[in-house]
Amino acid sequence: MTSVRLLVFFAAIGICSFASHPAFAEDVVTMPAVQKRLASTSTAPARVQAAFNTVLGAPTAGVVSNLRVIPGEEVRAGQVIARLTGPTVSTDTARFAADLKSARIRVTAATQAAAIEQQKLDEQLSTRDAVVRAHAELDTARQQLAAAQAASRGYASLTTISAPVAGMVMVVNAADGQYASAGQSLITIAPATGLYVVADLFGSNADPVAPGMKGVFLPEGNNAMIQVVVQRISRSLATPGQVEVWLKAGPGYTLDPGAVGTVSLTTSEDKQVAVPSAALILDAGQWWVLVRDRSGSRRREVVPGLSDRGWTSIRQGLALGERVVTQDAYLLFHQDFATRYQQAD
Repeated sequence: MTSVRLLVFFAAIGICSFASHPAFAEDVVTMPAVQKRLASTSTAPARVQAAFNTVLGAPTAGVVSNLRVIPGEEVRAGQVIARLTGPTVSTDTARFAADLKSARIRVTAATQAAAIEQQKLDEQLSTRDAVVRAHAELDTARQQLAAAQAASRGYASLTTISAPVAGMVMVVNAADGQYASAGQSLITIAPATGLYVVADLFGSNADPVAPGMKGVFLPEGNNAMIQVVVQRISRSLATPGQVEVWLKAGPGYTLDPGAVGTVSLTTSEDKQVAVPSAALILDAGQWWVLVRDRSGSRRREVVPGLSDRGWTSIRQGLALGERVVTQDAYLLFHQDFATRYQQAD
């Protein structure tokens, strides 16, 4: 009798197990695609820089002297940064000084000659043509003197390196006592005006960014956020996939040259078809969802958009109201893996 009861018990368990097995296929959690307005915030490291830095080079060859600035130091417009000295500068300075002295002597001699010719004309001992020639020579001597003075001043200015604009020293490529050839870069200055916040974005984070988009910049060591607006977007030539976003500070905000921090950009879009992010499946570089109806589950390739608080918009591939699998989507998507792939011999 006991044996009969045990057989009945195990038979009941087997029937229940067999009946409950197909429940896995029926007990699938789904949710319909709905319309939502989503927003996404992208955060990236950023720096403050000018659109174009000012590079001070050596206007002529010489030895660098009196160079006292260091990176991070602020300079004012017209401030003397360094001077050029050495044998080459001394020789050229002496040559320009000799030319200037000779030009002054010529002017003095031409002035005296013109005065003498005029006096001789008054005493009827000369002609008017001789007076005209003497004044012409005086004019020529004066022009030569003006050119010699300009050359001397110009060369003196070449040996003095001054900051053309107010700003911050970013790079110093020379030191006192170093010989610099003409045109060699010595100092780089970031101007104090015309500054931008520049952020580097990669991949899909850069796709929704567009001119006019607003955000905030938080400099390191400063709790005061700065309102910024995207001005332009440019792709980096040095780093593939990198996008440089240039942002301008809002009215009433100022930027410090060389400052670094974090920029946050908020992207929003109009109401679009959206599904829970758990429904999305990435396979072979494409995004998919499992669309569920009475006939079962079917794979559907989709193009996702913004993601916000567990929801993702679907730009292509799904209609409003279609139900998608939201639980164990990856498991169900790959449950027939063995039938699609064969192990190598």
